[in-house]
Amino acid sequence: MENNHQSAAISDDGFNRVLTKKDLFGIAIGMIIGAGVMTLTGIGIGRTGRSVFISYLLAAVFALFFAVPSIISTSIARFKGGSYTIWSLVIGEKWAGVWLIVFFMGEMGICMYAMSFAEYFCALFPKISQNTVAIIIATFFFIMNYFGINVMSKIENIMTIFLVAAIILFVICGLPHVNYDSYFKQPGFITNGVSGIFAGAAFLNYALMGASELQSFAAEAKNPKKDIPGTIILSTLFLAVIFSLLSIVASGVLPTDSVVGKPLTLVAKVIFNKPLYLFFIIAGALGATATTLNVTVAFITKPLVFASRDGWFPAKMGELHPKYHTPHRWLIVWYLICVIPLALNLSVSQIADLVMFIMYGRTMIYALGFLKLPKIFPEQWKKSMFYMPNWAFTLLMLSCSVVAAYQLYANLINADPKMIMLNLVVLAGSIAYSLLRYKSGKVHMHPSWEEN
Repeated sequence: MENNHQSAAISDDGFNRVLTKKDLFGIAIGMIIGAGVMTLTGIGIGRTGRSVFISYLLAAVFALFFAVPSIISTSIARFKGGSYTIWSLVIGEKWAGVWLIVFFMGEMGICMYAMSFAEYFCALFPKISQNTVAIIIATFFFIMNYFGINVMSKIENIMTIFLVAAIILFVICGLPHVNYDSYFKQPGFITNGVSGIFAGAAFLNYALMGASELQSFAAEAKNPKKDIPGTIILSTLFLAVIFSLLSIVASGVLPTDSVVGKPLTLVAKVIFNKPLYLFFIIAGALGATATTLNVTVAFITKPLVFASRDGWFPAKMGELHPKYHTPHRWLIVWYLICVIPLALNLSVSQIADLVMFIMYGRTMIYALGFLKLPKIFPEQWKKSMFYMPNWAFTLLMLSCSVVAAYQLYANLINADPKMIMLNLVVLAGSIAYSLLRYKSGKVHMHPSWEEN
């Protein structure tokens, strides 16, 4: 699986630096396009009606505000542990454990990606067990990631080409079916006023977030300082336009009331003939969940490798496979986390919700902590393509924090009080773990960044 070129690219930390800008773009698209766009668009229509396309464009602004810390930090240095490394630098080493627990809990629902794939698959082949399909597809992607980042990225790029083709086909075939005479008129347009457009954007933000996780691939990118920040911006804007056009089709072909809360497959049946409909399901619906699952398997291990080397977890967990340069031990752990609930038919749909509000709060604090970055890396910051005066940088970070605060508020006002309490319990537990582990003397933070 290795060649001389790849071996020459292996870093001191053991990672294989082979990811090009094209690879990163494919990964970013796969991160963003998940099952979310297939299902969340219908819910977004319920919040603002046919003006959902405006909400998608506004959601891109929110998503980029969330990504600003990732965009700026990746232009300054190669932070090999991604957000984990940066958080420990700008917030403080002893609070790195909080980030890790929230990260770990937030990804515990990884098996939902496999189950979403199985649901679409079994819609085509109803006699096959969903759990069996979910276990098989999860096993496939974990094995692919075991054999190296170059294998993972090649598979991701192929799936992404078909996925984007399916979505563009939905737009091209669907736009002629839209009734433009009534599209921008009442009833059904801006159904809940301007506040509804913003509420829709706050919700649809989920469908456009994801590209910032590219920073987790910094250790494996050939030129992360140039390629990662630009790819985060480009991929988010590209898909914002595509999703906006897609939502015009989703909301404008059938009566608005009939598509509220419904998946895109409902409209797809109207605009496609049977062969194209099957292609949309296979390349679009199955592709969306498959690309997200593949990328998630790839990035969830990276911060944990460096955290293990720092002592937050057993040091052996931070060792890479001697041949494939992959975090094989963490891959096995996450594989078990993924397939055991599937094998036992356990429900994990609410696991990620246990940290949903904490994650918004963490983003708020993260943006404020970023105000320290120019002081920590003064020379590197001056060389960054995003260098700006201190007042502009301060204003930008404060704006990012305000956007995160708005997202937190927008989601809290309609939240189940029990879920808010569970978030607070998890937050308290993560703080306790972080302080106790740090004071135990087992944590010894190592620099996990370099200038190039």
